[in-house]
Amino acid sequence: MPNSTPSPKPTPSAFWVRNCFIALAALLALAAIGAEPLKFPSVPPTPPAEAEKTFQTLHGFRMELLAAEPMVASPVAMAYDEDGRCYVAEMVDYPYTDKAHHKPSQENPTDAAIGRIRLLIDDDGDGKFDRSTIFAEGLSWPTGIACWKGGIIVTATPDIWYFKDTKGDGKADVHQKLFTGFRKFNVQAVMNNPLWALDNRLYIAGGSNGGDIQNLTHPESKPLSLRRADLRLDPRDMTLEAVSGGARYGNTRDDYGNRFLCNIRNPAQHVAIESRYLARNPYLPAVSALADVAEAGDQLPVFRASPPEAWRELRAKRWSADSTVTAHMPRSELIGSGVVTSSSGITAYRGDGYPAEFRNNLVVADVAGNLFYRLATTPDSITFKGTRVDGNREWCAGRDIWFRPVNFVNAPDGCLHVCDMYREVIEHPWSLPEDIHAALDLERGRDRGRLYRLAPPGFRPRPAPRLSQASTAELVALLAHPNAWHSDTAQRLLFERQDQSAVPALRVMITQHANALARLHALWTLDGLGALNEDDLLAATRDADEHLRRAAVLLAEPRLKASEALRATVARLTEDASKGVRYQAALSLGEVSDAAGAALAALAAHDLADPWIRTAILSSAGTHIVEVARAVLRSPDSADAATFVRDVGAIVGAGANKEECRTFLDALEREAATHVASARAGALGLAKGLARHGQTPTAFASFDGLRWLLTVVDRAQNSALDTAAPIDQRTQSVDLLALADFPALQALAEKLLQPNQPEPVRIAFIQLLRDRRDAGVAATLLNAWPTLTPAAREAAVGVLTSRKEWVEPLLVAVEKQQIKPAELSPTVRATLQRFPDPILRERAGKLFVSAGSRQEVITRYQPVLALRGDATKGHEIYRAICSTCHRKGDEGRDIGPNLATIGAWSPEQLLTNILDPNREVAPNFMLYAVELKDGRALAGIIAAETETGVTLKSLDGTEQSFARSEIATLKATGSSPMPEGLEAAVSVQQMADLIAYLRDAP
Repeated sequence: MPNSTPSPKPTPSAFWVRNCFIALAALLALAAIGAEPLKFPSVPPTPPAEAEKTFQTLHGFRMELLAAEPMVASPVAMAYDEDGRCYVAEMVDYPYTDKAHHKPSQENPTDAAIGRIRLLIDDDGDGKFDRSTIFAEGLSWPTGIACWKGGIIVTATPDIWYFKDTKGDGKADVHQKLFTGFRKFNVQAVMNNPLWALDNRLYIAGGSNGGDIQNLTHPESKPLSLRRADLRLDPRDMTLEAVSGGARYGNTRDDYGNRFLCNIRNPAQHVAIESRYLARNPYLPAVSALADVAEAGDQLPVFRASPPEAWRELRAKRWSADSTVTAHMPRSELIGSGVVTSSSGITAYRGDGYPAEFRNNLVVADVAGNLFYRLATTPDSITFKGTRVDGNREWCAGRDIWFRPVNFVNAPDGCLHVCDMYREVIEHPWSLPEDIHAALDLERGRDRGRLYRLAPPGFRPRPAPRLSQASTAELVALLAHPNAWHSDTAQRLLFERQDQSAVPALRVMITQHANALARLHALWTLDGLGALNEDDLLAATRDADEHLRRAAVLLAEPRLKASEALRATVARLTEDASKGVRYQAALSLGEVSDAAGAALAALAAHDLADPWIRTAILSSAGTHIVEVARAVLRSPDSADAATFVRDVGAIVGAGANKEECRTFLDALEREAATHVASARAGALGLAKGLARHGQTPTAFASFDGLRWLLTVVDRAQNSALDTAAPIDQRTQSVDLLALADFPALQALAEKLLQPNQPEPVRIAFIQLLRDRRDAGVAATLLNAWPTLTPAAREAAVGVLTSRKEWVEPLLVAVEKQQIKPAELSPTVRATLQRFPDPILRERAGKLFVSAGSRQEVITRYQPVLALRGDATKGHEIYRAICSTCHRKGDEGRDIGPNLATIGAWSPEQLLTNILDPNREVAPNFMLYAVELKDGRALAGIIAAETETGVTLKSLDGTEQSFARSEIATLKATGSSPMPEGLEAAVSVQQMADLIAYLRDAP
């Protein structure tokens, strides 16, 4: 059982907590009758002198106050320069400065630029700050600082600045705006936390606001169009490029260069692949570049020591009853407390002040919960899994609700230092109902703030560093320092100075130093000095430490075209014992794909079980993709092999190169006798890829290939119709019918869509028609409509609504009452009413009359809250209505949020969200409308997105990937996939039964 620091004087008091709950009860009563404006109990701030007593910590650690107001205010980021001076970003303009004119979901130009950078100095060397100066002011949303050449680079949306004090008075006299154009939209989605990486570049968390970024140091350059990505800045020439990322507030790396982000409800995400690799192949199946290290916040509990604020409890109880709310916040944020709702400031601890087991732990703040915790990471393929290590306690939890930890830094003293924004209320205004927003002062405390040291037992501060005066030789030696601040700062200073006298010592270090981290820093420092040569790289590829070998491959990447020795070495490393090295080798060989075929083929033959390595191979194979597929076809047949060959087929088909398609088909035909599953999967993938062009594999086949394809189709037809065969075998055979021509499919439809066929077989056949362009698809499905079950009808409408020319016959059938409006589910009706074509959308709107305002419906269903529900009956309602989009336990689809996460919601919350699903929509469950250049119109949620492709999960649960070059338009609808109007199919008692089931344990 971990130890906790005792606190003899808890704050706030039990009296105050009791009064809060009394006040909450009164607020609920007043809100119910609308008697008067809301008022919430005000909580006084804790004086700085008492602040250290308000923390509950573990393992003997303690929070030591380093600075407080008026020395610092609203701190959100900090950085220590080479002499231990601390720069702090003061975001005093959070979340706005003009509440009266603040408008949700839009830019707010009336907000004043009152953000600042503060410089803090420790004069007496006791580890605590004695004075501060305003280093720079007049900034908008300052969120990050990085030291560079005696000054600092500052991220302050809409700009990136460089500030420097050349007079020694603690105030910047150099004010250079480097970049501008970052969109000033969502205050919690801005760029932030510039971070020095091993490659001597600054990585900036880009947020999700985007923008068109103008490089003011190179005005002739084209603006960088930023969507959801991070940024990499080379400060030598001020060049900026987009890289993988696009999370929210936080940006860190471990000792070996692995970069981690956090995204509100996703506490830790690893950047698993860089966008430049994904961009090489426009038809690569879209994957997310970010891998969740920890579970999402809906599943991850937090254990606060402070009571939840009265307004949070009220919001959770009422679930934002005001219908004017337009915020799109994750659902977990509107639960009063108990789960991750506001992840911020992720930082890998890399100091020398704590016990060894804390090294590389990921530290994450939950700002709304007044706490921060740590996650231990373990390798999981080429990424990581993070697990809580402190049980049902937090490393640090504050009893003072004003405690708002937002960020951390690895400090010169070997400890983590904590930025405490110190606000009574911290919340995005867009996620607040208007009446609650009116009653809260989100600016209260902007003149307050605290900085803390999280000190281990027995801690004594070390003397302040003076690295600006260190010699080059001393800086080289510091690359081996166990405190990361020292080694990182030493590398930065060597990079800044560009002193070539360091090269001999660095070269000795990379081959002879016992410390692997020192060797790693030396390797990258040599590269930063422009002194890294081929011999250095070849030596590093033989290093005993896998991180050195992996870094060597990455550093060799731009040299592979010119060096046969490096190409051969990197090719051999596809057989390295470390999966991380094999992965990097596979990615880097894509830069010389004309010489990489054999190595990638060998890797593919034995490493297919790992999806990341499969992606790396597909990214890099280039013109050798068929050669790689041949190697897999000759290896033992397996599900992984079939998946890989299918993906190759889809890529080859999407390219529609006649010779490549024929070569691939010939390879499948030659191996089909001994690798049946893989060969058929490859043909199916080819069919899917060619469908993008309205073509089929038979048009590309040689004589032998065509004969084999016709045999596959013939056997698939027989197997699909074989009533004695297992259902899963029959559905797999239906999938293979994608190889058939449309007249054959029309003939089969008369048999496979009959009511005596199993539902999975019928649904598989219906979904098969989605990729066809034939006009007869609509008639085929509408003719079968009277005999289709609800699930099959849902699949049929999913196909019919995917093309404009198929929607027209569907609407005609409804208009002629051949299909009754009630026969279409609410999801289908909502899809038709949101169809991109305005004429068809208007026709659908006339056919499906709205059931009135959502608030009226909610009011009408209020009796549900007084009824006792039957969870068993509710389970049946879930199966009939909810399971098409939501998973609970082992049932349902993962289109909307997993319902296992809402067991703690109140009946009021559930009722409101069922009846008004568009009141608030989590960004990851937003419905998007996609129009493709080939005429298809689709709707679904974004399952994965890269620079070159998008994977859309449709409302029937199927996933389809598209190259961005195929997309005409992609727009967020602002609504949920869950349609309005479900009450038409659910009575008041049935709603009570459904809510009883949803609140039951999964």
